[in-house]
Parts: sequence; C-alpha cells; structure tokens
Amino acid sequence: MADGYYLKALTAAQAIITSGRYSLYQKKDVLWDNFASLFTDKANNPEVIFAKDYLLKTNRIHGYTLQNQPRTSAEEQQGGRLNPALNLAQEFELLNNTFAPFATKDGAGNDIYYDNIKDIFAGRDARLEGTIMLPGTQFKGVTTDIWAGWLLANNSIVTGDQFGQIKTNVLPGNTGSVQVVGKDGPIDALEFGTQTGFFVRKYMDNNIGSGRIGTQSDVWWIRYRYAEVLLNAAEAAFELGQSGIAAGYMNQVRERAGLTIPLTSGQITFDRIVHERKVELAFEDHILWDKKRWRIAHLSWNGENMNASTVAQNIGSATKAQTMVFGLWPYKYHNPGNANHNKYVFRIVKPSRVSQAHRFRLGNYYSLINNDIRSNNPKIVRQPNQ
Repeated sequence: MADGYYLKALTAAQAIITSGRYSLYQKKDVLWDNFASLFTDKANNPEVIFAKDYLLKTNRIHGYTLQNQPRTSAEEQQGGRLNPALNLAQEFELLNNTFAPFATKDGAGNDIYYDNIKDIFAGRDARLEGTIMLPGTQFKGVTTDIWAGWLLANNSIVTGDQFGQIKTNVLPGNTGSVQVVGKDGPIDALEFGTQTGFFVRKYMDNNIGSGRIGTQSDVWWIRYRYAEVLLNAAEAAFELGQSGIAAGYMNQVRERAGLTIPLTSGQITFDRIVHERKVELAFEDHILWDKKRWRIAHLSWNGENMNASTVAQNIGSATKAQTMVFGLWPYKYHNPGNANHNKYVFRIVKPSRVSQAHRFRLGNYYSLINNDIRSNNPKIVRQPNQ
C-alpha cells in the first residue's frame, strides 16, 4: 500500500505548492541570518503555514532563550542547556555538495592552525550558522567566547575550571595574568556553558529581555512550514520513481542555503532525502519520528560506542551510527616565536557526561496498547515486544 500513501502525500504537498500562498523565507541577503530569522520573524512571514504563537503582553511566554543563551550575552546567570553535537554540525555540506568532517589535521596527522576561529567552518551550507552558534559568531551583538584553553608546544594544555578564568605565570615566557579558557567554556561537566563547543541558534530570540526570568520570549513555535512541504514532496516523488521532480523540489530548499550547484535526478538517493530533512529541520521535533517512519532508528542508535575516528566517518549516510554526542573544542596555540603562535587548533572531544551509547530497541517502533484498551476489545492484540 506504500505507493498509494506516497501518491496522497505528493498530491497534498503539490496542492500547497501550486496554490501560490506560501514561499520560502528570503528577506535577508546574508544567508545564515536569513535562515535564522525565518524562525523569529512574525511580520508577513511567507513560509509559515501553522504555528503555536506566544505574546509578551498577555504573558504567553516561554524560556527557550533563557535556558539556552550563551554566557557572553546572558541576561541571567544561566543558559547553555542545549548544546548541538559535532555529529550534527559536520552534516552541513561543503558548497560543492560533498560531505567532509571539519579539518583538524592535515594528511600527515599534524594539527591544522587557523588564524581565525571561524575559518574551520567556512565554505559550508549556510544553515550551519543559521542553526548553530559557532565559536566566534555573535548573538545579540556579542561575540561568543568559546575556547577550551591554551595548547603548548609540548602538547600539554593550560585551562581553567571557571568561565573566563584568569591565571598568572602559567604560560612559558609570560609571567603576567592571562585568560586561560573562554567565557562560554567549554569546561567539562560545568553547567551553563557549552559542553560541545556549540550553542543552538534556531529559535533563539535576539530581543533584549528574552534571556531574563522576568521577561522571557514570545518567539513562536512553527509546526508546519513551506520548506517541509517541499521536502515531503521530494521524498514522496523519489519513492514513486520520479527522481527528477524530487530533485526540483529539493534544490529549491538547498539553493536558499547557498548550495547553488543543483542536484541531478541521479543524485537523489534515500541518503540524500534523509540528510536534507536532518539539516533543514534540525531542532524542529522531526528526527525521532522520521527515523521511526523510515525504520532506521535501530541502525542509527544501535547501542555501539563511538570514538573520535568513527564520528568523522560516513557523513551523509542515513544509517551512520549516531549513538554518542561529541564536541569540537578550539584551543589557542602558545609557542612564542613560532609562526603558529596565537592561532587556533581544534580537538574532537567526547564530554565526560556522555557515558553510554544510545540504543533504540525494535519494540520502540510501537506504541503501548494498554490492558484497558485490550479488555474493551479482545480482538486487539499486544504490539510486538510489548
């Protein structure tokens, strides 16, 4: 019966697409800012189809920004609760439509040194910075201060256990006082800072007061938007063997993100369908239900441990294991007289709070049918593995 359902999905999506009532949000020239703004702009937003709204003046508010704000721009001494994983961040493609981990080492295994802390993230899908606050990016006009310490020439690390900590006489050749860790962290296991090297940006409220307990935010929660309609249509068309139509819908979403080399019909695969929903709809409450629908949750969350090597492999694969959260921590390099002095290097890190691998059991595909329901109708049987 699958083809029948895909046809209904495609027909419904195309009815919305051809109605002309909705379009992708494209109000700003800076692509990452445009993507971030579509979630907070309530003024004639052409992409939003259905949303749960909030309103400050009627005290219909929420604490999303309060809970997730970086410390550098925090309006209360809290925040940083939601830390996007390196696993997700590296899923955002290079602009030539290829997948690659962030370059921390050269071909010989030596550290790559970056003049600017943001350089490692350059040349990628604009949705990366529109979804995730990266080291060196801004929120509310304040630049995030994300770095984990000083890396010395002997490969030892000088860091601190307090945000933005200052220490004296700890760097070779420097007897003065120096900051030894970012004001936003990362400091392993210390709450209210980043643990992964990233903060969430999607749905974060730029308005002053949104991070205060007494004010908070009235940014809406978008339940259904036009980009999802396009991706629904692309998936249904692909499953019905209409890869050319699928490519057309998917390329509209990708072009807005700066991916201007169109995918051909031959490049539309199940992996591409999964990837595109993952990066476009991140933090919008889709990933669990999508993976259950595709019947791949038990493959992605298979209970196997990961390490710094495996997290950087098979990027873009729909069934790549994603059982543990990893981070990417920047360090400043201290080696006076060396050409790389004061440049940045990066390390892939598994925070200590990540101790067990996620496992999705086959029984998790099914909802519980409780005894009351089965007592009222004896023809209803238990779900598998219930």
